[in-house]
Amino acid sequence: MAALNGFGRLMGWSCIAIGGMQILGGVRVEPGMEGDATVDSHLRFMGAIFAGYGLNWLASSREEPDLGRMRLLAGLMAVGGASRLATRASIGRPHRFHDLLLGIEVAAPAVVEVLARRDARAG
Repeated sequence: MAALNGFGRLMGWSCIAIGGMQILGGVRVEPGMEGDATVDSHLRFMGAIFAGYGLNWLASSREEPDLGRMRLLAGLMAVGGASRLATRASIGRPHRFHDLLLGIEVAAPAVVEVLARRDARAG
């Protein structure tokens, strides 16, 4: 399960780093983000939640990965991507950096499944 563990660690540390940047920098660290104290406060709060989400990816990436938990986490990421699509439909396209994020969020469940099957064949 080496590939799945590696993916889980990559997702975990990435989410922790992004959440940490949001906690420390607020709206200043997010491309295209503007806002008042309310928006900054919300982004910093969500940064803490995102860092906790990253800790869950790490917890699921131990020696024997927790595939059920990884599927849940990837599914939650895909729901986040679907939420971004709701923004596009109701308000318009956000900063182009969010296109990259949308791609990652929508692809996460497929990546988990592909790596789980690859690891199962190898193991």
